[in-house]
Amino acid sequence: MNKDFYYEMLENQFLKYRDYASIPVKDNGEPLVPIGPEFEGKVTNYEEMQPYTGDSIYVRASVVNMLISARAALKRTFPDYDLEVVCGYRHPDVQEKVFSDYKAEVKAENPDLEGDELTEAAHRFVAVPEVAGHPTGGAVDVLLITTDGEVVSLGPEDEISRDHYVHSPFIEKDVWHKRQILRHCMLQAGFAPTDSEWWHFAYGDREWAKYYNQPAAIFKQIRFCLADRDGSSGEND
Repeated sequence: MNKDFYYEMLENQFLKYRDYASIPVKDNGEPLVPIGPEFEGKVTNYEEMQPYTGDSIYVRASVVNMLISARAALKRTFPDYDLEVVCGYRHPDVQEKVFSDYKAEVKAENPDLEGDELTEAAHRFVAVPEVAGHPTGGAVDVLLITTDGEVVSLGPEDEISRDHYVHSPFIEKDVWHKRQILRHCMLQAGFAPTDSEWWHFAYGDREWAKYYNQPAAIFKQIRFCLADRDGSSGEND
């Protein structure tokens, strides 16, 4: 089987930047809150977000309850597994940097790409900032781990790869099966999946609205940071 041909068939089914951009947003005012101990799974904030939210991962309030539900669904069937959240809210400035850096890589590897074609190629792996779900506080990146806290391998890590696609036929059968376990428990809780990234799930953002045929997204993007060290209050900067 020709890998490029098959991956291109999968990519033709993915939502594109223009699909997200056409979805209206009507924010419901739900606050950002940290994922607390009530989740009972593991929470590990990544370095780029620590200047904004410290060691905590923030999400919209309802997302915490949904994560609790997803974890409960997982534990009922697979008690030896657990969930680890590694990304929730992402400041728009961070999203902009991640996208710009990756878009430059795509351009360097494909110098003939220009305009919308270049944007769509980059969006396939890193969302265009203006439509990205993480800055809304509704999207989460979730890993499958053992009860000892060890990450269960679900595919390539720390690299851009088409093998990240949920339904890639070129990964091991055991890995494919474990991806479906993660996807199933997150869907049971009401999240929308992302077929191009097995770890990414969304609620309330444009991706969720498109997946569940909602008239609008219910979460807008937020510019949020925690209190300064001098004790001032947190702010929407």
